[in-house]
Amino acid sequence: MKKTNLIFSALIGITMFSCSTDEPVVNPDQEDPRLNITFIMDVDAERLDNLGNPVAVPEGNAAQDPDFEILGLHFIGLYPDKFTPYDSGVTISSTATTGSGGETAIDFNSEIFFNEEVNTISVPLSYVNAGTYEYLRSSIGYQKYKIVYNLEGAEMEIPDWPEGVDDNIDVDGAVASFLGYNTYIGSYVIDTQTVTVNGNRAQGYFGLETSGDIQGFQFIQLTEGETPQTTVPNPIDDTSPVPEGSCVVTGQFPTALVIPENPSEDINIEVVISINNSFEWEDGNGNGKYEPLLGETVVDMGTRGVFPSIVN
Repeated sequence: MKKTNLIFSALIGITMFSCSTDEPVVNPDQEDPRLNITFIMDVDAERLDNLGNPVAVPEGNAAQDPDFEILGLHFIGLYPDKFTPYDSGVTISSTATTGSGGETAIDFNSEIFFNEEVNTISVPLSYVNAGTYEYLRSSIGYQKYKIVYNLEGAEMEIPDWPEGVDDNIDVDGAVASFLGYNTYIGSYVIDTQTVTVNGNRAQGYFGLETSGDIQGFQFIQLTEGETPQTTVPNPIDDTSPVPEGSCVVTGQFPTALVIPENPSEDINIEVVISINNSFEWEDGNGNGKYEPLLGETVVDMGTRGVFPSIVN
């Protein structure tokens, strides 16, 4: 899948902030103009580093484009200019946090989850402060996708692997990765397997599952791990840094977004998120294949740029 439209399915716990202290009174018989934000995960979008500069996969590593299934967001905000502090933007949505795991963490079950059936979140424009905005920011808390990896090493690592069966086989693996600064997870489903955590996990925690039939041998391989880094593109880091360890990506509108005082029609935004070679690992033998059973480790699974634009 080269380009994926993802559903914005708003869950209980999303907080919407209005431009006044009183909650707007909505007439159910009147269609108020709305702000519609559509997210597109794109393998062809530019691949950026943490500072928003174009970057290639470094020597000694390899990477691939993930096949996306679910995206989870914790926060979406609009920012007037590059000097606006992270905590001074206009919040479009923000999901719950919890102290159940000790330190404050994103509540995984309260995130906004998206899949392939619908790809837009919509809020009344009366909930959004009028003004001009040059930047959009979003905190990505969760990603679920498929990758391809090689079973080389299965003879040593998988119990009861049948003697004489070649383990140099490419298979599809399901990845559930948690990119928020800190996430409280009760349990989560990777593909067919449920992983119970009941605690906090720091940015970079992931689960990888593969199940299948290899020449009559039925197997399920489940691995949990942590990446040492997560790319979080922020082209205005020198003037408006984001909290350390967060996964708040930043993108600039080509033409500034204007929210009028008395909007009369919908405003539509398309946000392209780059997943161009976003799943990256140390390629120990230089063959370009991800071989976790040979000890190759994931080094990055962050997104690679965010590109918002206004559409008609």
